[in-house]
Amino acid sequence: MRILADVNVKGAFLTALRSEGHTVARVVDVDELGATATDREIISYATSEDTVVLTNDAKDFEQFESHQGIIIVPQTDLTPGEVAAAISHIERTVPNRSDLVLYATSWV
Repeated sequence: MRILADVNVKGAFLTALRSEGHTVARVVDVDELGATATDREIISYATSEDTVVLTNDAKDFEQFESHQGIIIVPQTDLTPGEVAAAISHIERTVPNRSDLVLYATSWV
C-alpha cells in the first residue's frame, strides 16, 4: 500500500510498515508539502498520488469527504508491529479504501 504519513506519526510505525512492504512517505519529506502543509494540502496531494493518509489526528482528517482513504492511529499503546499488521490486514480486506476513514485499532 502507498502511504503518506502525517507529521506526528511515530517513526517506529513507519519503519515497521516499510518492513511489511508498504511504500511510506512522510509529509515533511515531500517537496510539495513539507512540515507546514495544511491538512487540506495533505489530502489533496495524497488523492492526486493515489495514496492513503496515515495520521494520529482524527478530528482534523475525519472532516474530508473525498480522498483515497485515511487510516487513523490514535495515541495508543499499540506496538509498531501491531500497527503494521493492522494496516496490512486493512490492505488485504478493504481493496477500495476511497473515502473511508479507518481506525487501525479496530483491525488489531
